[in-house]
Amino acid sequence: MSNELEPKKTYARALDPIHIGAGAYRLGRVDNTIVRDPTTNIPKIPGTSIAGVVRAFAKIVKENDKEKEKLKDVDIEKVFGTEDNKGVLHFYDGQIIFFPVSSIQGTVWITTKDLLEYWFGEIKDENGEKIKIPDEIDDKSYVIKGIDTDKSLNLGWLLLEVKKVENGKEVVLPSEIDKWVKRIVVVSDKLFSHIVNDGLEVRTSVRMDPETGTAAEGALFTYEAIPRGTVFGFEIGVDNALAKQRDKNANVVDDTINAVSQYMKNLGIGGMGTRGFGRLEIIPDKSQNDNNTGGEANAKP
Repeated sequence: MSNELEPKKTYARALDPIHIGAGAYRLGRVDNTIVRDPTTNIPKIPGTSIAGVVRAFAKIVKENDKEKEKLKDVDIEKVFGTEDNKGVLHFYDGQIIFFPVSSIQGTVWITTKDLLEYWFGEIKDENGEKIKIPDEIDDKSYVIKGIDTDKSLNLGWLLLEVKKVENGKEVVLPSEIDKWVKRIVVVSDKLFSHIVNDGLEVRTSVRMDPETGTAAEGALFTYEAIPRGTVFGFEIGVDNALAKQRDKNANVVDDTINAVSQYMKNLGIGGMGTRGFGRLEIIPDKSQNDNNTGGEANAKP
């Protein structure tokens, strides 16, 4: 990938369950399903959903700033685009990096070797924690930190043999994320998909009848959500050639994310917001952004 479209990584933690509906009902475990990656079957946050809420919140910030200091260099239509013209920013799908699962030893965050390599392989954070990624993965669980390696990992419905990582590639876990996840275990891609889909929250709700103020007859439904504590990664591509043409600040991603972060933390993303869903705590990966000079980007796992 050339410097004309340089992706910048941003991380987020779910403060509430996240529900991005697939847009249809289906027969099965739940009525209202969430969006999934078609190749891995793992839930995701679509880039369109991220772009929509970031744009809406950026517009609110800009309009409500009496001092006219926040996002003063950001033209909403030029940065985010219109029906007739593409924007400077390109939002990619949000991906689950760490998925929280209850265990006898406490909450464990499950991840994979490919996810760690992709999202943290180029990190340069002096305050971050150095961790080792196993070279080879089988049907066991590999402890990165916080887990007793003398005991099997009991996830309630699944008992995994535990192995300590002796040799492997060393990467740096950003300091903010290091505070979010206390126990990390690496599993295979196949097992990760099963654990994530079996660990989603499933809730039951009912539509209210506005005339009677009671539950509407036959309006009971179930829906699923990504649980709180899940850590996501998403990328925002900056079309530098277009930004230069439109005389836009090269730090437009950081400026925008920092400006909307409080709205994301309070108002959130996705559906079921009136039921306490959707809040995200987001942070830009400043260490990676400062050191990123473009070049060939790795493919997503």
